[in-house]
Amino acid sequence: MTYRALEQYLAALGLGAASVTPEDQSGDYESGRVHLPDGEWHIRTARITPKKPGAFVAFWHRAMSGTTRPFRGDEVGAGLLVFVTDGDHRGAFRFTAAHLAELGVTAGRTAGKRGFRVYPEWCAELNRQAERTQRAQAPAFHPY
Repeated sequence: MTYRALEQYLAALGLGAASVTPEDQSGDYESGRVHLPDGEWHIRTARITPKKPGAFVAFWHRAMSGTTRPFRGDEVGAGLLVFVTDGDHRGAFRFTAAHLAELGVTAGRTAGKRGFRVYPEWCAELNRQAERTQRAQAPAFHPY
């Protein structure tokens, strides 16, 4: 599998190539785990959807029973890198494990989520809920 978004991100940061361990459960999202200088990160490439602003990303784990479930906070390592490309815009959300818990993505205080929308800084004309989500996600977003 090619991890083009990760390669572009690492190049923008001046980092060399990194080895990715693929995660086959969400292959459509270029999913995997990568070791970076600050720890092991899950990676995903978000999908732009035609009818809603922002982009969608799947982030789930297959339980031993075969059912899907949200990741727990202790299963995400350093966190989750979500890459977004929309036309000439490109950026990455660098969600730490603590930020994922605050957003209710990982299971713990909340039930967690199997997927969620991300709203990069270039997304405009959002409804109130999407604006709140964008503000909550903003500290994690870095254009490159």
